[in-house]
Amino acid sequence: MSTCLITGGAGNLARGVCPLLAGRFDRLVLFDQMPIERLAAQAEFQSGDLTDATRLEALFAEYRPDAVVHLASLLSGSSERDRVRAWHVNATGTFLLLETALRHDVRTFLFTSTVAAFGGKLPDPLTDDAPQWPDGLYGVTKVACERLGVYYHHRHGLDFRCLRLPIIISPFAPPGAASAFASQAFIEAARNGRFTFRVRAETRLALIYFQDAVRAMASLLLAPAERLTQRVYNIHGMTATPRDIAGAVVRRLPKADLQFEPDPSVANLLASWPGAIDDSRARADWNWEPQFDLERTADQMLEEFQHSA
Repeated sequence: MSTCLITGGAGNLARGVCPLLAGRFDRLVLFDQMPIERLAAQAEFQSGDLTDATRLEALFAEYRPDAVVHLASLLSGSSERDRVRAWHVNATGTFLLLETALRHDVRTFLFTSTVAAFGGKLPDPLTDDAPQWPDGLYGVTKVACERLGVYYHHRHGLDFRCLRLPIIISPFAPPGAASAFASQAFIEAARNGRFTFRVRAETRLALIYFQDAVRAMASLLLAPAERLTQRVYNIHGMTATPRDIAGAVVRRLPKADLQFEPDPSVANLLASWPGAIDDSRARADWNWEPQFDLERTADQMLEEFQHSA
């Protein structure tokens, strides 16, 4: 029986990728501290702490996963509020998971990273091998885990694959992340008729719609190993400014009251992230191609939100 273990199984990305993997694995095991209200087809839930090595060992011994999709982490805002816990969960937790995967002969290990792993003066568009000097602890932990995974691949033969995601626009976005403004603009405008942007209106940002993000994750996980020329891949969905996002909202909700009141800490962090990304290697190696531009994303966001409301 083929099994895929998904950490952060109660989260935003896990709920999207499960249907895409259900037909490729006999069993999906969703691992998280948070409960899950509804399970996807072929899925089981197991509770536990990513930093508990004994619990991880028991989990792998019981399910013997063929693949691991590692989505669990503290996001940017939570990482800044509790640096000790952020390092423990994001970095130490990933190290323990890699060690356990290696001991149990896991075939493929997919790690989700982020454009927050970059910072400072960046090339435009951002390349896969651009220098990484993140401005937030969340990004720092992601860089550390990228390097760990590549080490486990080269030194120990683990088939580590990493996807760097842009800012995700999603109807399920957690509000605590700095990047969540792009999603909350649609959600709050639809729910309350208003939204205040805490970022600068003209900041160029690399974005991707939720459905494109989970499709990219599934595609990279399932790509033939012989086609991959590197371990870490950038992907890109679209480039837009907060003003562009506001315009897309207002074209669909003309009465929405949208304001800009930048918070310097949030605005400066987002300004350090890339505005456009070179994902040519992902396109060449495993046929990556986004399906959603901003206009289609806006239509889908409001449809998804209204459906879930």
